[in-house]
Amino acid sequence: MLTQLDYQKAPIPSDEKERLNSLKRLQILDTPPEERFDRITEMALHLFKVPISTVTLIDSRREWFKSCQGLPEREGRRAISFCGHALLSEDIFIIPDARKDPRFAKNPMVIGKPYIRFYAAIPLKSADGKRVGVFCIKDYKPRKLNKQKINLLKSLAAWAELELNTHEIRLAIESREKAEKKVAELNEVLRLSYKTLRHDLLNILTIIKADTEMYLRGRAKQDIFKEIFASIDQGVNSIKHLTGLESVLYTGTPLMRYPMKNLINNILQFFPSIKFKVEGDGVVWADQAIISVLENIIRNAKDHGKTDRIDISISNGNNIVKICITDYGVGIPNNIKDQLFQEGFKYGDSGHTGLGLYIIKKTIERYGGEVEITNSKPRGATFIIKLPGNGKAV
Repeated sequence: MLTQLDYQKAPIPSDEKERLNSLKRLQILDTPPEERFDRITEMALHLFKVPISTVTLIDSRREWFKSCQGLPEREGRRAISFCGHALLSEDIFIIPDARKDPRFAKNPMVIGKPYIRFYAAIPLKSADGKRVGVFCIKDYKPRKLNKQKINLLKSLAAWAELELNTHEIRLAIESREKAEKKVAELNEVLRLSYKTLRHDLLNILTIIKADTEMYLRGRAKQDIFKEIFASIDQGVNSIKHLTGLESVLYTGTPLMRYPMKNLINNILQFFPSIKFKVEGDGVVWADQAIISVLENIIRNAKDHGKTDRIDISISNGNNIVKICITDYGVGIPNNIKDQLFQEGFKYGDSGHTGLGLYIIKKTIERYGGEVEITNSKPRGATFIIKLPGNGKAV
């Protein structure tokens, strides 16, 4: 319908809501110019000898130019736009002379700047088939296009449409890659969680078996049953920790704040034969697997280091919490230091699976931290754990 100004406003398609959703999914509106689109519009100027060419996206109230040659503006009113009309075309949309077309004769862009006379455009569709914009050429003088030129314009429009959908496909691929990476990470965490539980229980059962054998042989220590029951409690807690790990694995539960000193003090009760000194405090971001990490390090010092004394220091700096766990045992042979955190590596005669330190390393890395081990002076070894934190515990 013609208005009082004797020009027809750009019509609204029947699938406008779905079309706008498709446009938004492209994530191109209001992005900077890109050479891959500018190459197409520049080529159109050269091939058709026209002053204006655009790759236009039709938003709810405006036409927005992803690429524009010959116009200073990046957008215009949809209601008066030629591209708003071309959007509904099934094929090419051509206006040889806008002054002779009743829909456009009194259009502000015909009777005023940029004084459009000739217009030709091809609708651009998103991957789901919705029209999201047009590729067009414009001139200040009337023109006609022969069949060869029409086919050429269609080819350039197809190129522009491919670029639009390449962007959408790239976004979909990136989203899928992120999802696949997340699945791979969760599968690795699940595998390590299973190994953690299996490894912890094997260690606990080994301790219980050794203590029971000593009791049966009449060589038991006075507090042997206290140590046995502590080991049983530790096994029960390991199983409970797995439930917490499952929630992290399957629901994407974010990491939590763990005050280290309080957590470590709770763990120490499972090692009644060790004398501990704990200094400092700090809060780290982790999940319940951090409990198993600390338990394994302390057990490693007890079993491999043959120590009855462990010092633990916790310090903060630059949003990093540093935890040093030092024993006074036999230390680590220099020739195996580089192998300690490898999966399956074993040393000593404790009957362990060779998974404990590997699990520790992988878990700490999952938190965005790092772990290393050094020999202490005059004897023993120190585990140094660095984890993202947020300062002192409160």
